Amino acid sequence: MASHGHPSPEAVYDRVKEKIPSISLGTVYKNIRTFLDAGLLREVSLHHGSLRLETNLHPHHHLVCARCKAIVDIPAHDLEPLHWKGKLPDGFQVERYSVEVVGVCASCAAAGAGSIQ
Repeated sequence: MASHGHPSPEAVYDRVKEKIPSISLGTVYKNIRTFLDAGLLREVSLHHGSLRLETNLHPHHHLVCARCKAIVDIPAHDLEPLHWKGKLPDGFQVERYSVEVVGVCASCAAAGAGSIQ
């Protein structure tokens, strides 16, 4: 929970392994699943290529770099309210929503990595 950003399970494993050298990646995944199920963590959209964890449980959205997959939080109050104009499927109940703004971060733009697809 003290991690900032949106770490992958492998990044969590690398950090925990420094303090508990005998820990396995499987144990880290099992504990992450427990924390997700308990609502202590959330999953960031899988559109980023791999599981990324959300430690910020306050309402917010994301800026996502299409090249390096960096994720930056945007406070919910910085976006105008979402207005759903379509009809939701019968029985669908919205629990929360998240907006992703996809683009290119300053580092990738400066590196001239070409256009996004």
